[in-house]
Amino acid sequence: MKYGADVIKFCASGGVLSLADEVDTPQLTLEEMTALCDEAHRLRKRVACHSHGDQAAKDAVLAGVNSIEHGSFLSADTLKLMKERGAYLIPTLMAPDSIMPNIAKFPPEIAAKAMAANASISKTFAEAVRLGVKVGFGTDSGVSKHGQNAHEFALMVKHGMAPVAALKAATSGDADLLGLSKSIGTLEPGKLADIVAVPGDPTADITATERVVFVMKEGAVVVAKRSTGG
Repeated sequence: MKYGADVIKFCASGGVLSLADEVDTPQLTLEEMTALCDEAHRLRKRVACHSHGDQAAKDAVLAGVNSIEHGSFLSADTLKLMKERGAYLIPTLMAPDSIMPNIAKFPPEIAAKAMAANASISKTFAEAVRLGVKVGFGTDSGVSKHGQNAHEFALMVKHGMAPVAALKAATSGDADLLGLSKSIGTLEPGKLADIVAVPGDPTADITATERVVFVMKEGAVVVAKRSTGG
């Protein structure tokens, strides 16, 4: 904390791209997760939890995390618990989607986990949307290429989220999750003027978000391209 951390993130389960650790085995006890969350929240910091596996995620939600990152194999019971506790799901749909075209290049142990996660996450995400779980926007960039983040919108819509809901996930939703709603997330007097513009209507064609033509950061224009589209 003394070095300026804003969010504490921990791994409750193994990773898909890790060679040996399993994604469905909790790596911390419920008591350890609870102590971690209590300490972070006492210092007014949010807690994010990497978890693909269901039991690890369920324990993390019971411990008090603010968000589950990935959540590839979450059960309906865990999703219902997340809704009850107000925990966000950050599905990072781009991560498995970007891996699949190159799956043959990975070691068999990793490829098997990646294929299983890719097959499961779309079902998990659709169920989360149906149940009304809070959903935030995140990409796990580095697994997918930096700069392609907006493609996450298309994947969210493809797997069952309305375009407007996807846009809100990346704006007001993420601002709420990070405790920054007083300054960002919506366009209102008194908030930072962080604005992007795209050609066309992203509620009709969500891929318009991948063609940004204007960027304003805190009231200063950073990018202003001439649009050729309507």
